[in-house]
Amino acid sequence: MPSQSKKSLFYRIMAKFTAAIDPKLEKYRPPKKKEPPFTPKTEDELIGVIKRTPKTLLDAQARNLLASAMAFDKMAVSVIMSPKRDMEFLHETDFLGPLTFDKLYKSGATRFPVLNQANQVCGILNTDDADPLAITEETPITKYMSTDVFFVRTDYTLEMLLATFLRTNSSYCIVINRDEKIEGYVTLDTLMYVLFGREIADSFDNDSSAAAVAKRSKK
Repeated sequence: MPSQSKKSLFYRIMAKFTAAIDPKLEKYRPPKKKEPPFTPKTEDELIGVIKRTPKTLLDAQARNLLASAMAFDKMAVSVIMSPKRDMEFLHETDFLGPLTFDKLYKSGATRFPVLNQANQVCGILNTDDADPLAITEETPITKYMSTDVFFVRTDYTLEMLLATFLRTNSSYCIVINRDEKIEGYVTLDTLMYVLFGREIADSFDNDSSAAAVAKRSKK
């Protein structure tokens, strides 16, 4: 019976021999069947692929972009809107005195629906359009009120919402239900945050100057 050391020597020799001759035998072997790349056929399978993709290839922001793109034509406005309880309503007969303006400013919002005598929205007050130094106790709300009011429905998809913003050239819509009752509001900023997973911040404000646009940095 061969000793254990002889067996070990034999296996090492055979391993070297196999390693040397194996590539030469490759041409005599039947061709290997190549497995086709996995192609997801359902949304769940696609989500699974995204989840399994290493974060070194697909970071959190990229994953959010993919998820938003997949939900863009399905997610309803009601999911991303701010509810009615967060809205501050004004009346067309109100005055925009310093105290009222200060209260609105401290609310954190910049746009406020204005109601008429029939309790219907007749305009939007944007405090960014108002001059605080020119406001007095006798300044009417209507002085700085825009009569451009746009509505979207709670069951609109985000795609329909974006189309509304583009069609109306607006960035603020009041959300209503099928009974025309106000449910809340939604802004273009909110939609952009949902789509890109972050706020789109850009302090550049000289877009009307070709020279400034040509010279500005990308940051």
